Amino acid sequence: MSKPLVFVALALFAVAGLAPIAVMLARVEPGDFAALLQARASESAATASGTWRALTENRALGLLARTLAYGLGVAALTLAIGVPFGFFTTRTDMPGARVLRPLGIVPLFFPPMILAMVWTVLADIRGAGAAYFVSALNTFPLVALFAGRAFERIDGRREDAARLVGGRWAVLRCDLPLVLPAACAGACLAFVFTVNDFSVPDYVSWIGTPKFNVYADEIFATWKIDAHPGRAVATALPLIAITLVTLWPALVLRRRGAMASLSGDFQQPQPIELGAWRWPAFCFCLALVALGCLVPIARLAWEAGGGHRGFELARVSASFALAIERSREDLQNSILWALAVATACVPVGLILGHALERQRAARWIEALALAPIAVPAILFGIGMIVLWNHDWSARFYDGGGIVVLLLFGRFIAFPLVASSGAVAALDPRLEEAARLVGAGPATRLARIVAPALKSSLLGGWVLVFVLALRELDATILVPAANHSAMFRIFNQVHFGRDDFVAAMALLLVFLIVLPGLLWSLFARTRLELLP
Repeated sequence: MSKPLVFVALALFAVAGLAPIAVMLARVEPGDFAALLQARASESAATASGTWRALTENRALGLLARTLAYGLGVAALTLAIGVPFGFFTTRTDMPGARVLRPLGIVPLFFPPMILAMVWTVLADIRGAGAAYFVSALNTFPLVALFAGRAFERIDGRREDAARLVGGRWAVLRCDLPLVLPAACAGACLAFVFTVNDFSVPDYVSWIGTPKFNVYADEIFATWKIDAHPGRAVATALPLIAITLVTLWPALVLRRRGAMASLSGDFQQPQPIELGAWRWPAFCFCLALVALGCLVPIARLAWEAGGGHRGFELARVSASFALAIERSREDLQNSILWALAVATACVPVGLILGHALERQRAARWIEALALAPIAVPAILFGIGMIVLWNHDWSARFYDGGGIVVLLLFGRFIAFPLVASSGAVAALDPRLEEAARLVGAGPATRLARIVAPALKSSLLGGWVLVFVLALRELDATILVPAANHSAMFRIFNQVHFGRDDFVAAMALLLVFLIVLPGLLWSLFARTRLELLP
């Protein structure tokens, strides 16, 4: 790999992904930690039992415990529904599996706040129940994706031997231990997405009691009330530590081969016959797809057409026209920023992912790549404010460049890890042969590596594009980023404009699912979204 290319890619990653974190850590003072640990019941802190009581009554620690339970609960739910969904849609003769499998990814692409908007009204649920339900529905595709891929990578000869010994159930007992590590890696990501999310708990708390405040709320409130970067960082450190501890197993599983490449003599496993369970399995998968995307889209269309005031098709078109007229600039900004971020992330992710796999000395890149994901999105946005809100950078801070840089730093890890996993499955002798005939590092990367990784690179592009379009938490405090479609929806929902908000949400959902839809219609290969 060309050292200049790696250096430039690392420099971009450092400026966009690491500098906001470093500048925030530099602002932490000892007094900030004292403020974090200060308990309400200060008079009881003199004794050992009083100290324990003080700690348990501390607001931050209470929110951290609630957030941890929230993340673990959602992760358990995603395992319970994601593993069966991945199994039924990839390895069985279930009717409609080819259609339900890609539709099962759509809930992951939905902005979680939009799902919260729909289901808090449809199911009339509030507080913790709504947050658990919406977050599990939003993140179960992560487990389904990892589990489905793991099921596909089980050698057919192993299953044939198990089938001869004990039939269909023996095959399942043989497969599950091989699939669970990958499924748990997906659950780890679901946990990370959940505990760092601000929008869903905020929305289900805003619309009524009981309140469901989580730790991300505490970080947001600390910055808004105190406007003190160091205190916000000190507040966020426990959540960062939990996130890092959770992310590490996913990387270890990948590195140990839980998601490794197939061997050369691999035999494709045969579909497992479900027999009488074919239609119950179909109903289960269809229900998840309906809850995660079909019902929300239908509800938004109904709201855009007048909703409880009387649905009319003419109102749907009028609502869309109004949404486009009033939010044209916000929609354009969101599209342009997402396009720029995705297009910039892919080549940088390819360079760093290739270096990560081909150079042992570059393995530390993987650990650094975790940092922007481990930091709560709100805190990452605060770091961008602290880093760039100065007189010398005022023009950049007030423009769209700060938004592109923020989203680039936030999401570069995804194409980096995806490229790394794809490079691990690529025979290094291809690059060696090109080197022997005189091809330079950049030429080998462009003509040998990139074409072979086309599905993974395009999958990384789509994933970053989608995440950039739906991002709210990292951009909510950055003034320039407030001119986006997602922030417009977040802002308008508080004014009760149901038809306008529904039309805006439908437009955003359409933009989010459009790349994957086009790929499914016209491409002959599968889009690889995850390593």
